[in-house]
Amino acid sequence: MRPDGNRPAHRGRLAEGGSGPAAGRAGLHLRPGIALTLELSAAGLALKGCVIIVRKGMVAVACVTVVGIGPGSRDYLLPAALEAVKEADVLVGGRNALALFASPEKEQRLLDRNLEGALDYIAAAAKKKRVAVLLSGDPCFFSLLPRLRERLGPENLRVIPGISSVQLACARIGLPWHDLRFVSVHGRGLEQLESVGDAGKVAVLTEERYPPAAVCRFFMERGAGFAAVWVFTDLGLPGELITRTDLSGGARLKGRGNSVVILLRDEDVFPGFQAEGGAVSEEPGCSPAGGERIADYMASPDDRTGGTAASGSGSPAAPGREWADVVTPGLPEDLFLRGEAPISQEEVRALVLCKAGLRRGMVVYEIGAGTGSWTVEVARLIAPGFVWAVERDPVAAGLVRSNLKRFGLSNAAVVEGEAPAACAGFPKADCVLVGGSGGKLQMIIAAAESWLRPGGCLVLSAVTPDTFSTAWQQLQGEGWERQEAVLLNLARVVPRGSARIWQGENPVFLLRAFSTGGKEE
Repeated sequence: MRPDGNRPAHRGRLAEGGSGPAAGRAGLHLRPGIALTLELSAAGLALKGCVIIVRKGMVAVACVTVVGIGPGSRDYLLPAALEAVKEADVLVGGRNALALFASPEKEQRLLDRNLEGALDYIAAAAKKKRVAVLLSGDPCFFSLLPRLRERLGPENLRVIPGISSVQLACARIGLPWHDLRFVSVHGRGLEQLESVGDAGKVAVLTEERYPPAAVCRFFMERGAGFAAVWVFTDLGLPGELITRTDLSGGARLKGRGNSVVILLRDEDVFPGFQAEGGAVSEEPGCSPAGGERIADYMASPDDRTGGTAASGSGSPAAPGREWADVVTPGLPEDLFLRGEAPISQEEVRALVLCKAGLRRGMVVYEIGAGTGSWTVEVARLIAPGFVWAVERDPVAAGLVRSNLKRFGLSNAAVVEGEAPAACAGFPKADCVLVGGSGGKLQMIIAAAESWLRPGGCLVLSAVTPDTFSTAWQQLQGEGWERQEAVLLNLARVVPRGSARIWQGENPVFLLRAFSTGGKEE
């Protein structure tokens, strides 16, 4: 008899002597393919809410239920999802998911950047408790489910579907989604967008590091002919926002990382269409097809910073339009806000970035961002790629942010903290630039082996022979190849009385090496 009082369609019997944590693995005889919810106890394990799964005559108990919670509103939860959460002893999920089912009676574990730790916790808890893993949207659509299958085995999971954000977005504007090309840059990077090809309808899942503006810039840079762009933010939540625009308008949107971006080569939705569930705003583009140059759609410094970033006595004038068309590194130092943080000489900066072999779409780590002069130059040259700038000094980190705003750049994140710890959770890098190490040079070089993709490069500057020697010796290890070193000596003409003389600058060592791809985190 099932807990609901109905007799199951297929009966089984518990063979004599059946025991163990699987409630009689290989002892319960059922037809293959049948899953029953039982109310019984074996080996001290309460099994209500667990699923008995039979495959090839073997029996397993799945006490980990993966629950799709949709967009995060109870209005869109399936009854089966509510029941699974009710029966669970332990809830594992993100902050919003746990808040949705807040209960002092249930043990909770936050899903954070320590994913391996969370998987260990789930595996241990499932031995004696019923665990529900709460995943936004649908678990079978760009979620943690593959990692759970890999770690726990698919036979030990029960999956309850949910309404994905893409489904809800398409429902909002009445757009059929069977022929959409799906891409997620969440935790993956903008290079995922290369798979779009010539698809006519594309849906992109975004995040804070790769917001809708970065997606639109990516396609603008490649001349993609998308006529319409829809941006759906916080779908199903009280602050839901829907914007209809084109690529150039989308490239100017600020924030809105928790979004679905739908791009259409043909305008499938009438311009006056009013979506159900949220107000539709119009974000005007600069051209009918949204195909203007990247230099033209970047807002002026006043637009991006509210006129505050460059204010103050002695601040240099905001960079003018002429810088936008410059395609080589080595911007003049007087374009940057300086403060007390060190700034690299423009000639050194130019050679460092040339050695980096920058390309559009790259992911670059910058360790020791200082004033942000490297950050600004790299962000300009790799757009729509992304820069992760790490700086341990909060004052200097604020200066980096001000310089990014000053140049109208949004494809960079400034992380306050010390490397290598501050780099935890970053996506794989194509290039790592080290301008300052805070006394942790050896740790940073060792970590860079796992940060970099195979063939990625590390470029490091040093001003002392000791720093150079330490780095050079460490880069001879098995994880590196094609090592090279350059000593850069600069001299400038300066006035001395009525004459002009050469004045030498401090020499700078530049080191470059490429990852063999032999070390993983």
